[in-house]
Amino acid sequence: MVSVARFSTTASTCARAPTGYRINRNIKLRKPILPTINNITVKDDHPLWQFFHNKTFVRPAEELETQGRAWTVQDLRKKSFEDLHALWYVCLKEMNKILRESHIYEDIQSSKVQQCMNFQEKLNNSMLAIRQVLTEREAALANARDEFKVVGKDYLEEFKQNYLNSENVETDEWFDKLERLQYAIFGIHSTYESVVINEKFLEGVRYISSLYTAKFETQLPENERIGKLRDIVEVYKIFENGSTLEGFKTAADAIFEYRESELVIPPSKEIQVIQSLVNEKIEEANQIAEPESSQSAQA
Repeated sequence: MVSVARFSTTASTCARAPTGYRINRNIKLRKPILPTINNITVKDDHPLWQFFHNKTFVRPAEELETQGRAWTVQDLRKKSFEDLHALWYVCLKEMNKILRESHIYEDIQSSKVQQCMNFQEKLNNSMLAIRQVLTEREAALANARDEFKVVGKDYLEEFKQNYLNSENVETDEWFDKLERLQYAIFGIHSTYESVVINEKFLEGVRYISSLYTAKFETQLPENERIGKLRDIVEVYKIFENGSTLEGFKTAADAIFEYRESELVIPPSKEIQVIQSLVNEKIEEANQIAEPESSQSAQA
């Protein structure tokens, strides 16, 4: 006789059995919980909140009606670059918010769409005005650079004479003047943010160092005077520290210590060496800032 393989009989056996896999008849199912917005929790610091006005789905109509006028070019000409940058992103965020709300009102065919469009127009006009002001400043800077190529040497010489003839240059006024000059003419930012080391940067370092040397070296005893600077490292040490008499003394001590190594940086290596010195300065600043930020976070 040929044997025939049978399928599993577990299901039929359990179905006939009084106990097994049968569902208890006393079990009662609860009604399904419908999804509602009340069941959803969102963190207060969630980044997507930036697309919602005051963390609301849509803003009330009265807030759309009371929005102020657009910024004009005349208003914005008085603002700094930092203010214009901040205002641009405020307008950009508001534009994202109002566009989202406008789509919602369009879907439900609400009359508030027109109010949203009016607000969008004000934001757009403000952003166009910001771009116009920046374009004007860019053109003015280009014209000033072209003019500086003609009268630049005379201007720097006049600035140097005013600096040397001033009785006291260790003032906020002179510090601000030097900071503006080195940034406007040589592109040297006081905080080294996004700094680019090039020949123009080195030219500015040499000019500022020459001011400090001419002003303060004669006030030192003869045996503490540094004399002629040998290379860009010595120039940079004065540029970095020599804005005051005390700082110039510190720079002079560092130069005497550096000269003990008998190193002299050739012109071909100047940019590379100054770049490494600037990187070290930035790294030191970051190391100082990290503990302060962690302490404030713990507090």
